[in-house]
Amino acid sequence: MRVLELLSSAWWTGPAEPMASVARALLAHGHEVELAVETLRPGNLVERLRAEGLAVRSDLALSPKSGPVRYLRDVGRLAALARGGVDVLHANFSHDHVLALLAAGAGGRARVVRTVHAARALARGGVQGLAFRRTDGLVAVCEAHARVLVERFRVPEARVLATRGAVDAGTFTPEGPDLREELGIAAGAPVAGIVSRIKPRRGHEDLVDAFRGVADRLPEARLVVVGRGEGEEALRVRVAHRGLQRNVVFAGYRAGAELAAAYRTLDAKVLLAEGNDGTCRALLEGMAAGRPGVAYRFGAPAEAIVDGSTGLLVPQGDVAALADALVELLGAPARAKAMGRAARERMTTAFTETARGDAIAAFLAEILALPPAGRAA
Repeated sequence: MRVLELLSSAWWTGPAEPMASVARALLAHGHEVELAVETLRPGNLVERLRAEGLAVRSDLALSPKSGPVRYLRDVGRLAALARGGVDVLHANFSHDHVLALLAAGAGGRARVVRTVHAARALARGGVQGLAFRRTDGLVAVCEAHARVLVERFRVPEARVLATRGAVDAGTFTPEGPDLREELGIAAGAPVAGIVSRIKPRRGHEDLVDAFRGVADRLPEARLVVVGRGEGEEALRVRVAHRGLQRNVVFAGYRAGAELAAAYRTLDAKVLLAEGNDGTCRALLEGMAAGRPGVAYRFGAPAEAIVDGSTGLLVPQGDVAALADALVELLGAPARAKAMGRAARERMTTAFTETARGDAIAAFLAEILALPPAGRAA
């Protein structure tokens, strides 16, 4: 099988990491895989992908900002590849999805598959629904998103695959250094934390509001905010208004070994909204590090956390319930550690790159055996 992975982005962010993981898995299955990403604007994605040993094409612009001439040029090149032996055009963003559909319509036997990485791509819309129904296969990052594709957009179940996120449990481990000393947090202080870009609609405001209730009951509790973003200044103001300057620690952006250490700093890992990656990978990483998850009950987090066993789920937007859940874990260290051990076991057995890669490889083979969706519609 020859697969061309498409991503209309120039940066290693959001869907880039799962796309690279899937590409490696398909290569391990013996398939031929190339990748094409945005080349119009400068970024770090091509360099990162090539550093992982992946083959990246340079003859496609794949940019939503490139204009109609380059759009048509990309469609023509993709159509030529579809006629020249590529079996699957695997899109990861809406822009490359549309280009792939237009190219497949120009002839050739290539099938178009789209991974829907985030809930916002599932917003209601006639054009979006038409694109989904004319796509040969759709990969959802959780069961909840798969149900939306089938029920809201009327995509046949045989053309939809529900997968799970994946985490590198060898990198995110319970053992190793943490950041407590660096951040000035006492060894025995109970700590909750969030790892996310600081921007509106990521849940930071709810978490700060909830932590006012936590601090009232557990004065030594700390909230560590890991990340950076355009909403940081407003969040610092909110912390001051809630009188939480002593309890909230801004740890800045962390990557690599420092990110793994950040998770080990926590007693509970919080996630309240998805970003560009609907698998909510930061939650999975924290759970792989042996920390129980605390999340609103939605999408992938509701499927990753076994409520009461590997963490706690609370109704979406219920700040009081969020505070209660944090107090429940931070006030009972032995229970939190037991949940953390169960969380790591779940991540190492059910949320692996191998499991996701195997599922997608099998799904692509099934899609190639079906009639093209566009011609059957």
